[in-house]
Amino acid sequence: MPNHDEAALRARRLLPGSRIPPLHQALRLALYDQYATRAFHARVIESFGAKAPFPAALRACEQHIAQCVSLCRGLGIPLPLDPFPAETRVGLSWRINCERAARGEASKAECHAMLLSSIAQPDARALLRRLQRDALNRRLPEFARATATAMEQERMHAAQGVAPADAYVQHGPMANFLEQAFSVLGSQHSAFGVVGPLLRGVQPALLAGLIAGGAGTYFVKHQARRHGKEGRP
Repeated sequence: MPNHDEAALRARRLLPGSRIPPLHQALRLALYDQYATRAFHARVIESFGAKAPFPAALRACEQHIAQCVSLCRGLGIPLPLDPFPAETRVGLSWRINCERAARGEASKAECHAMLLSSIAQPDARALLRRLQRDALNRRLPEFARATATAMEQERMHAAQGVAPADAYVQHGPMANFLEQAFSVLGSQHSAFGVVGPLLRGVQPALLAGLIAGGAGTYFVKHQARRHGKEGRP
């Protein structure tokens, strides 16, 4: 059975003239919003793995839910039902989900501003301010950076003829590290110098092999020189 105020909760709006007090409506909406965020983050992690920034955002969301539940119970406000685990779907690519998370945090902060303008209860206002600060100052920048990195990773792969859906295939620890490094540098517009365009055109797995091979050659030569010196009188 859906919540009696399901339409208002999904629309992120308060109902003026309702028999439900504005404070009750506001805190139910804040909690319902956190339910939606939790389900989305959990589903992204389930689909794409525990890649930053989703695990930290999920842990923060769990804390926010606990805070909202505690305040609702303390004020005698009935908790809304959580319909999202059964209905939440995620996008087909990592970038799409990072973009969706960033938009969600911006929308959430806007919703908190609306709720703050509607209530006066000190504890509720303090909680909503904390949620708003977290959305604006931490989660939104993190997901914006993740989106920029994902866009650069897809652009880098597109230059190699790789479709966006295949841009996140795991190549092994070294190749994955290099791929992520190139994406971060590219998203920040860092200067690669003369070798930048060349590096972007090289498959990370191939470059990782070259680096590993070079490291192996260096190790063998270094060991040979060392043994040669030890054999000298």
